[in-house]
Amino acid sequence: MYYWNKDNFQGLKDIGEKYSNISGYESFAKYCLLKEKGIKKQALKAIEEFILLTKNKSIDEQREIARELVSLSYYNTDIHQLLAHPLHQFLIKVLKDWAETKVTDVVPYRWLGYMCRDLISYEKALEINPTDEISIVELAKAELNYIDFQTHHLCETRFIGEIDDARNCLERVSKLIDKLKPGQLKDNMFEGYNYYKKLIDSWKEYKKKQRELSFPEWCESKEKTFKFWGIVYYNK
Repeated sequence: MYYWNKDNFQGLKDIGEKYSNISGYESFAKYCLLKEKGIKKQALKAIEEFILLTKNKSIDEQREIARELVSLSYYNTDIHQLLAHPLHQFLIKVLKDWAETKVTDVVPYRWLGYMCRDLISYEKALEINPTDEISIVELAKAELNYIDFQTHHLCETRFIGEIDDARNCLERVSKLIDKLKPGQLKDNMFEGYNYYKKLIDSWKEYKKKQRELSFPEWCESKEKTFKFWGIVYYNK
């Protein structure tokens, strides 16, 4: 029935089974298990029941549940139906109230950044804790994604935007990565940084002179290896 999305549904089942044994999360677990089976209406009722039960808990308990489930979602992004829309909205409200009353607490700002795709929240989190790993990584990824956008037409020897803008992005990425503790995560982020730095440096070198070769052809002649996008245009 769901072979095309097996990993997502298997993840829902695994999480449902795990949380069914944790006090206070039984209705959430029920949602996951019902959703995994494709029983949508009953799954929605289960998540509504979970929200109602959570609303009746203390503020501290609500915040702990928000922290737990948003963290769960962040580390399981392949399970895209993990947080049903009503639960997603409820958790955002809990986090916003948390941020307003605990302005020096990094947790709500970090998770609002993730839930709302809000870079400003990540920046506020770093103002509170300059070494908050998730906020550092997500801000660096946003900068690299912007550079990726600027460079995705280099397969056609076209650079979108200004080269200085891209280099400023790289500088901000470098400063962010420097804040990370040594380890695999930091190494992986530097790998992404170095890739785009080499790409932009190569483009700058290529543009010094008018050339007959396209940028990809020139890179190949210089034994510079990059992953160029394939661009498809459709006639209207």
